Formats: sequence, C-alpha cells, structure tokens
Amino acid sequence: MSTPYDIVIIGAGGGGITAAFEAQRRGAKVALLEKYKIGGECTHSGCVPSKAFIDVAKHLHILETVSDHGLHPVDTSNAFDFKRAMEHVKSIIDGVYAHEQPKRFNDLGIDTFIHESGASFKDANTVEIGDHTIIGKHFIIATGSGPRLLPTEGDNPVEFLNNENFWALREQPESIAFLGAGVISAELGQSLARFGTKVTMIDRNDRILAAVDPEIADHLVQHFDEMGINIMTKADAKVCSASRDGKICIDIEQDGKMQKLSVDQLFVAIGRVPNINGLHLEAAGIEFSRHGVTVDDRQQTSVPHIYAVGDVASRAKFSHVANYQAELVVRHILNNEDRATDLTALPWAIFTDPEIGHVGLSEAQANEQYDGVQTFKVDAATDRFITDSKTGGFIKVIMDKENTILGATGIGAHAGEWVQLMTLAVKHKLRAEDIADTIFAYPTYAEVVKKSCSRFLRTKM
Repeated sequence: MSTPYDIVIIGAGGGGITAAFEAQRRGAKVALLEKYKIGGECTHSGCVPSKAFIDVAKHLHILETVSDHGLHPVDTSNAFDFKRAMEHVKSIIDGVYAHEQPKRFNDLGIDTFIHESGASFKDANTVEIGDHTIIGKHFIIATGSGPRLLPTEGDNPVEFLNNENFWALREQPESIAFLGAGVISAELGQSLARFGTKVTMIDRNDRILAAVDPEIADHLVQHFDEMGINIMTKADAKVCSASRDGKICIDIEQDGKMQKLSVDQLFVAIGRVPNINGLHLEAAGIEFSRHGVTVDDRQQTSVPHIYAVGDVASRAKFSHVANYQAELVVRHILNNEDRATDLTALPWAIFTDPEIGHVGLSEAQANEQYDGVQTFKVDAATDRFITDSKTGGFIKVIMDKENTILGATGIGAHAGEWVQLMTLAVKHKLRAEDIADTIFAYPTYAEVVKKSCSRFLRTKM
C-alpha cells in the first residue's frame, strides 16, 4: 500500500492551486486532483476571459470617444472584428494556462492527477480518479461551482449560452437576452452593447444587480439606458422556444402582461450550483445540501480531517475567498493554526464601466446590526477624475456612531481599485480620522477615499 498523502486536494481551481502551493511550501506531501484543466472556472470561463473581453470593449470605446479629449475623430467602422476579439480572449486564456500546466506542479513535487472521471470518495480516507486509488490523511474539497442550467424540452430544444460555452462563440449575435441581470450579465452585456449587439436584460427582481447598493445600481442603470440596453425588471421568462428562422422566442410576463421577445442568443445567468455530483460524499460520511458541502467556521466538514473551500462550500463565490480559505485550512492542518473564516472585510468589484467596488457592510446591513449608523457620500470628482474626463460616480462610507468604518461602496472610474483601500480600514477597525490624517498622493483616483473622510469630519465640527 502506498504511503498516504498529507493532503489530497480535489479540484485545481483557484482554491485548489493555492492550497497545493501553500502545502508544498510547508513541506507536505501533496496530491492535486482535477477533472478537466488546472485553473478551473476562473482561468477558463470566468475572471480571465471576461476581463479580457471587457478590455477589448473598453479599447473600442476609447477609439470612438477620442474627440471628447481634444483629438480628431477616428473612423472605427472597420476597427472591430468579433471573431478576432474572441481569438484574442482565447490567447489570454492560453497565456495564463501556460503557467498552470501539470508539469509545473509535478516538477514542484505536487503529484497531479487529471482524468475526466473526476475524483470520488470510496471512504473517508480514500478517493479514486481514473485508474488511481489515492489515500490521504487530510482532504480539501475545492471543486467550485457551475452555472445553473435551464431544463430543455421537445425535439428542438433551445441552446442556451452561459459563462462556460460563451467563449466558443465566433460570430457576433445581432441581439442577445440575458436571463438574470447579475454581475456577469452586467459585465458581458455592456461589452456586447459596445460591440453593437442589441442587448436585453431580464430579471425577476425590482432592479438589476439586486445585491448592490440601490443608489449604485441606479447610477449604472442610467449608463445602460444611455447605451440603449433594454432592461426588464419584475419580469419572468415563462417559455423559451426555437423558431424556424433560428431565433429564440421568449414569452415574458411583466406587470401582469405577456409580451414576446425574439433574439439571436439567450444567455442564462440565474445563479451557480456547487460541483458535488460524482464526488460520492456520502461514502465518506460528508454532510451536504443543495447549497454545497456543509462546513463550520474552520471550513471543516462533518468529517474532521476533510475540509471544503470556495464555491463548493461558500455562498460568497469569489476566487479570492477560495484562496483565503485555502490558506487558512492548510495552516490549520499543518501548523495547527486555529483561525476561523472571517469575511467581515470581504472586498469585491464589478468590472462594468463605470466600475463598482465594495467592502464590508452595506448601509442596510449596518443599520440592522448597529445603532447610530452614519453614512457619508462624496462625488467622484477630485482632480484626477477631472483631468481624465471621468467625473461621475461617488463613494459612500458607512460608519458607526464612533466614526469607525464598517464598510464602503463606490462607483466610478477604477472604483474596483480605490474602494479596496477601505479593506484595511474595515479589517483593522480604523476610524474616519485615521484615513483623513493619512497622506495620499496627488493627483490620484484614490484621493476620493481621503476626501470622503476629511469632508465627513468637517461636517461634524
């Protein structure tokens, strides 16, 4: 019988890779198991391709708006080729994946097993993948999540797009509808609209980006309206069918009335589901639900030597959360560091134009947890915004009655960068006075963070 691995990691996405490197650096004998390609959803169908796609759209928008910056107009009629843009995105994916090849991990001493069967538990100390049987002292499940799919019926079912198959497109759709108006719909929808596709967003909620501060969402909707994006809220897609001309027909109920929408493509973005099928968790005695693997605040499952991190075990489905949890788990296993997962200072960003950034508690959450909550808003119009002709947007800082910063949210040029300066403030319980007394370089976008605190304090004098 082979010597058991110290840590067996199931899933080679962001969390799995982080766990493998962290464990290897600490001298553990590590096995890394993957069903498809190392890199997971983030590399192949999520963060990397979407940000590359957004970047192409931004460059095209810059060319189309150069006259707003004192330059002669540029003829962009032949500047864009959808197929070429998608091939560029693929090259970005390939470039990232080049550094995530199995050979690199094996050369570092991380035994890597990849097989389309995926890993499945035989018991609490044994998994199988392909023809390999692997024994471990500890396990980390990091299999991530996948897009929630719509059921299809009939002899001619509708073929839906999602974040996994979208990147295979090489022909630009003239029209597209996004079912579910969350983050990915906002990011990809805006980019497609800039490419000239007619975009419709359909959502059951009162507004798009339901998890975002309402004032932030309203600001972005104004931009989308100006771009001609059709937003349908309080709307429910009842039936989707394929027509003879190749279009997709959608019957939509909105405000008690039925209407039809015909589009070339339908992108389904109605949520994520944990990747637990085929793991045979019950064979190891691991508790789970439709939300994923059940864990405590140390990411331990019902079987103490088995852990789960990232999307498969967390409702906060971000790559940086998976990475953070993976590091905590490895340190817990190898160094007996007893630290609970703490997401009170969790930052996230939405890469629309303008960007959205957030950290900590929202205004609504703060009011539920604290008395005397103070919220202060400053427009994103400091000198750097003005020089770059990117005024518009704002930052909202949420504080308790002692001026301790509980959270911050903002929208504007590069908001995903400057709002995150507040992560340190939330994590270390800094007060508005601490930010106001700190020197910020001039002229930078980040100055708006300092302004938000210094102007707030002036109102208190």
